[in-house]
Amino acid sequence: MAQFLSRLPAAPLRPYVKVYFWGIDHNAPKVQRIVPNGEMGLCFYRSCSVIYDGTGRIDSCLAGQSLHYQDIISDGHIEIVGAEFTTLGACLFFSTPLHEYFGKTVQLTDLQDAELAALEDSIMNAKDSSECFDLMDSFFLKRLSNSSVDALNLRRLQRALAYGMNHTTNAQLDGLASEACLSQRHFCRLFSSMAGLSPKDYMRLQRYRTALHALKKRNATLTSIALDCGYYDHSHMTHEFRAISGYTPSQLLPLSENDSDTFGWRL
Repeated sequence: MAQFLSRLPAAPLRPYVKVYFWGIDHNAPKVQRIVPNGEMGLCFYRSCSVIYDGTGRIDSCLAGQSLHYQDIISDGHIEIVGAEFTTLGACLFFSTPLHEYFGKTVQLTDLQDAELAALEDSIMNAKDSSECFDLMDSFFLKRLSNSSVDALNLRRLQRALAYGMNHTTNAQLDGLASEACLSQRHFCRLFSSMAGLSPKDYMRLQRYRTALHALKKRNATLTSIALDCGYYDHSHMTHEFRAISGYTPSQLLPLSENDSDTFGWRL
């Protein structure tokens, strides 16, 4: 039977690290699908490795932002430990502009980060999930104290994100940039660097998630949901669902409605 645990990070980290998670399944499906949700993640596979379709065999990785699903292939046994960042959180812990990771799943060894390599080694040898979570707390707290991210720019983008979350179906680029008190060009460049994807792509993902949430309520037609969520029509919504998840809305609903994974990225 699969087991899954999660824990909130230390209080100072919570604006930047959404959750720590641990899972083990000795009879995992051969293929599992990851769907983008507008947040980056750090994953460690303990006592196993998996194959990311289009990337290759992965032991531990930094998952960049993406607009398309990715399938993970295993031999039936998976033990995973990791952290999911908030949309703007990862930029405080990694020095490389995050747009360079867009559409990529990067092996931690390829990052050439000695501290991250030490964290990976410690997690691989930890006795249980609680120790893994403690190790990540210590690592991220140290990085947070040494972060060189511009605090003013971070606050500007946080305001823009808050505005976007309150206007999920009709947010426009000029409105987001205005909320951040930046020109559209500067806003787009800064957002891509600190969030890992463009504002337009981020809004696409939020519209998709809003539509999926509405679909799960089952109290409106597909056409009504499409229009309410900012799509031109039902066909437009279906095209976006296929691009992001690999499924039409009707196909995706039974796959996701009983999913106990609250993080919104695993099928």
